[in-house]
Amino acid sequence: MLLSPSSWPRYRMVAPFDQESLPQSIGDVWSPLTLSNPAQEVTIRQSSQTSANIGLVEAPVNAHVSSSHDIAASMDNEYLLDSFLQNFMPPILATVEIGPKLATTRSLFASMSAKSSMVRLAVMAFSAFQLSRSQSGKYIEYQPFYDRASQELRTALATGTSAGIRRNELEYFLATIFLLTCADLLTEKLPQAHGNLKEAFHLIHSSGNDPFTAAETRLISWIRLLDARAVSTAGGEGLFLTDDDATLIASSPVPTQVDPSAGLDTEIEEILFDVLYHPGLIFYQKVQSFVGRIANIDPWHRSRGTVSDETEVMAIAASISSDLHSLYGQRPTLMDHAVAGNLTEKHLAKNLAPAITRSFRTYLANYYASLIHLHRVAYKSFPRTNDVQNAIANIKRLSHLMEESDESLPVNLLWPLLMWGAEEDNPEDRQWILKAIRGLETVATNAKFTADLLEEVQHRQDGTHQRVDIRGVSQDFAVSHFAII
Repeated sequence: MLLSPSSWPRYRMVAPFDQESLPQSIGDVWSPLTLSNPAQEVTIRQSSQTSANIGLVEAPVNAHVSSSHDIAASMDNEYLLDSFLQNFMPPILATVEIGPKLATTRSLFASMSAKSSMVRLAVMAFSAFQLSRSQSGKYIEYQPFYDRASQELRTALATGTSAGIRRNELEYFLATIFLLTCADLLTEKLPQAHGNLKEAFHLIHSSGNDPFTAAETRLISWIRLLDARAVSTAGGEGLFLTDDDATLIASSPVPTQVDPSAGLDTEIEEILFDVLYHPGLIFYQKVQSFVGRIANIDPWHRSRGTVSDETEVMAIAASISSDLHSLYGQRPTLMDHAVAGNLTEKHLAKNLAPAITRSFRTYLANYYASLIHLHRVAYKSFPRTNDVQNAIANIKRLSHLMEESDESLPVNLLWPLLMWGAEEDNPEDRQWILKAIRGLETVATNAKFTADLLEEVQHRQDGTHQRVDIRGVSQDFAVSHFAII
C-alpha cells in the first residue's frame, strides 16, 4: 500500500468549531488542545529566545483581552495559539495543505510563533478574529493583537535596512503579512490588504539572488492565492499574478521540513505524497495567474468603452483564452483519474485518495471558472460560447461529485460557484448553488454575503436581460467590496 496515513492527521483542517473544546470561560483553567499525531506535535510554549542572526525575541504578549489579570491574559494568548493550530488556520489553505502536509503546516506556524513575536501576534489576531465569528459564544478582541503585529512588522521593516537582515527575516515577514492580509480581506479593510500584498511583493523581489527556502516558497504560494482572490473581486494590482517564473511557482516538489522526531517513515511518506500531489498544485497556481490577467482588462483596472479600448481588450482576451487552453493540455496526468473518482484504496492509502481527488476537483473547477470570468469581462454583451457552456457543465458536475462525498464542499469552491451562478438560468440549479454557498458559512465568513450578492446579480440580470458587473453590484449592494477567500 502506497503512503500509509498512519503518520498524518485524520482530522479536517476546516471544520465547524467544536464547542466542546472551549473552556467555560476564556479566563478559566483549561487543558490545551492536542494534535492528533504526537509525532508531529510541536510545542509553542517555549521560553523567550533570541536568534543571533535575526534579532527576533519572543516576548510575552500583553494585549488587552477578555481578562484584566496577567495570568488570565497569558492563558488567553496560549488558548488562541492552540485554537489556531487546531481549528482556525486560514480556510484558503484547506485545499492546498492536505494529507501529511497539514501536519508540517501546523509545525511551521508553531515554530515561527515560537521564534518571532510578530508572527505570534499575527497568529493570535487571526485566531481571535475566527473565534469571534464561530458559534462558540466566546470572544477575544482581535484588533489589539492585529495592531501590535502590524506595528512590529513596520518597525522591523524600517530598522532592517540591509538586504542581508531582511533576507534572514523574510520567512517571518511573509508569515505575518499573510495572516494580517487574511484578516484584512475578511474584514473588508482592502487598502490595508493591498498595501500588505505590495509590501510582500517588494520584499520578495529585493531579497537577493539566494534561492528561497522551503518555508519561504510555501508562504509565497499562499500569498499568491490571497492576491488572486483579492484582485478578482476587490481590486488591487495582482502583482504576484503577473510573475509566472520559477521564483514564485516551484516546478518540482518543495522539500518540507519534517519534525525529526516524526521518523524516517513520515519523511518518506511526505516526499511520495508531494510527487503525486505537487503537479496538481502547480496547475492550480497557474490558474491563479489567469485571474490576475483577466482582472487587468476589467473596467476597474483599465479604460473600457471606446472602439480602441474594446479592440485591444479582445486581442488580449484571445491571447488569454489560447493560454488557458494550453494550460488544460498541460494538466497533470493523474488529474483525469482523480476527477473521475478512479483513485481508490487499490492504488493509494485509504485517506490519501479522497484528499487528492477532492483537491484536484477543486483545482479543475477553478480552471473552468476562469473561462467564465474571461467571458464576463471581455465579452460581456455576447452570448455564451461553447467554452462557457462547457465550463458551466463541468463546474456543476464537479460540485455535485464533491457534494456526494462525506465532507462539506471546500471553501476554494466559492469562486467557481459564484461564476457558475452568475451564468445559470435554471431556477433549481440556482437554488442549489445558493444553498451550497450558504453552507460554507462555517468555514468562509463572507459566504452569506456572497450568496446574497449572487442573488442580487441574478435579479438585476433577469431584469435587464444582460450581464452586470459583480464588483459594481457589490459596491451598490453593500457599499463595500469584498474578497472571496
